[in-house]
Amino acid sequence: MNKPNNAALKPSDRRSDPRMSTRLEATINDGRNGTLAFTASGFSRTGAFLLRRDKATALPAVGSVVQLAIHWPLETKLKPVRVEAKVIRQTEDGIGVQFEIKP
Repeated sequence: MNKPNNAALKPSDRRSDPRMSTRLEATINDGRNGTLAFTASGFSRTGAFLLRRDKATALPAVGSVVQLAIHWPLETKLKPVRVEAKVIRQTEDGIGVQFEIKP
């Protein structure tokens, strides 16, 4: 039985976890550029895509580890979730991050 060629698959077809289309506010504290604001979308158990709100927003480099805060809607009165994430992809619109989940 032939296995699919992963190189020929689209990134969305290579994902091991399904994505949810939820959109939440997110911030990254960047030592060089201060606090950067994004809209987090395309969540999975292991990562998300951070859409930059303004084309002038600096994007952390691929391979860098960032401190990410995901903010719930105000009416929930929940504190932001804070997690380390590794930047694994960069596009003109934003960055893909992989959550650094430690046992």
